[in-house]
Amino acid sequence: MLFRINSEGIKFIVDLKKRTCDCLKFQLDELLYPHAIAAINKRYLQKSDYFSNWYSRETWLKTYEGHVNTVGDQKSWDIPQNVQSEITKPPDVEILQGRRQKKRHIPATESVPFTSTKCSRYKQAGHNRTTCLSSPAPHPYTKKHTEKYSNIQ
Repeated sequence: MLFRINSEGIKFIVDLKKRTCDCLKFQLDELLYPHAIAAINKRYLQKSDYFSNWYSRETWLKTYEGHVNTVGDQKSWDIPQNVQSEITKPPDVEILQGRRQKKRHIPATESVPFTSTKCSRYKQAGHNRTTCLSSPAPHPYTKKHTEKYSNIQ
């Protein structure tokens, strides 16, 4: 059963038989994500049939059916002297070269509003003040203006 799900302007294809989605989250974690839930709700199917058995109540109970020892209070721990005397250092961190990133990378699934350039004189979209064709006077730093008045002393 193939479904085409439209999420924030991006189209995803969900296959419930193969348990796949274009976002790759459905097959990676084997959990239900919004695209899969939308497809399941469209057919009025049981959601519990489409996630992995690892997340079922029976598997959860089997995992913890044996005796689990409690850790207890930290003051009651019996730590050997050779372990207690060792100094544990934090893990080595790789320092990346170059300038740090200022902005975060926006994923393809997240939509970003597009802002076009706008002229500050006439408030028209598509160009800015420097490239404005309806400009009444040339900008003082443009090439034409400096060549015209460079001979005056």
